[in-house]
Amino acid sequence: MPQRTGGHDQTGENSVTADQAPDPVPATGATALPVAIVTGFLGSGKTTFVRGLLDAGGSGRTAVIVNELGELGIDGALLEGAARSVIELPGGCMCCESRGDVGRALALLAERASELDAVVVETSGVSDPLGVADLLAHGVFPADLRLSQVVTVVDAENFDRNLADADAAYSQIVSADLFVVGKSDLVAPDVVTAIGERLAVLNPHAAVLPSDGGRSAAGLLGEVAGVPAISARRQAVHTEPGYDSVAWETNREIGLDRLLAWVEALPPNIYRVKALVRQGRTDVAVHRVGARVTVLASAGARREPGDGRTRVVAIGRGIAAESMRAELDAMEPSDEETA
Repeated sequence: MPQRTGGHDQTGENSVTADQAPDPVPATGATALPVAIVTGFLGSGKTTFVRGLLDAGGSGRTAVIVNELGELGIDGALLEGAARSVIELPGGCMCCESRGDVGRALALLAERASELDAVVVETSGVSDPLGVADLLAHGVFPADLRLSQVVTVVDAENFDRNLADADAAYSQIVSADLFVVGKSDLVAPDVVTAIGERLAVLNPHAAVLPSDGGRSAAGLLGEVAGVPAISARRQAVHTEPGYDSVAWETNREIGLDRLLAWVEALPPNIYRVKALVRQGRTDVAVHRVGARVTVLASAGARREPGDGRTRVVAIGRGIAAESMRAELDAMEPSDEETA
């Protein structure tokens, strides 16, 4: 199973941690490698969009850097197999704590520029994308890296709540070159239309792409054109204050029904939950955004049969971390049950 200490490149023979990457050195004048930033608030559907984007692109020459708020990485595992390289940076904000890690990860990919057509950077849900854009604008790398566009995934089901409660959600919107309205199938068509109208007022520069699984955006990954809207911004909003995260994992296989009952019973201050649960030979992804819980089979077989590792990350405000971990510990089967 991939380790996730700092960042980790999950490409087998090319495996290397981000902190082993070289420090940025002067570029050699090679053709610019386009870097797209995919951002959006907690649970908006960024990873689903990136997975669709990669699947639609089809070249296998796109690398992904994923930043997660929690101490354990989950989103990178859901992207495994679709990208040429996945570098996961759990725990931190791309505009402050993780900035050095992002720079090293970008330097690592710049060293492999001849193998790549594009790079996608998926920010954490509570981060301002300006930190990454600023790093691309002012950093010096082994090959020329250019910001191609900022794609902001907005949550149709929780649009008003996110915009009202989070400065980061507003920053993600005004930074966008392209919008994708996620979860549009969960709301009425007139709600999607109203969201598009409000986005046009907040950021008239950005186009709204169809919710077509990333196909419309896939052709834009290899382009470096125009001046991204984010270049007009001058100050980043750092990781949204007041959000806590709790991470938990076990090497034992726990019951999916029991975990789902626990997730569904969580109080409303737990806004986002992500989990990967091993069930026999299948990995199951569990998501909670607001009050909605979904369960999906994950795309790849990441682990050997018999490895029952389960990972859970919860994000919210005022989390009783020790109590939450104790409840999860109680789900682990006893030695007698696993004998």
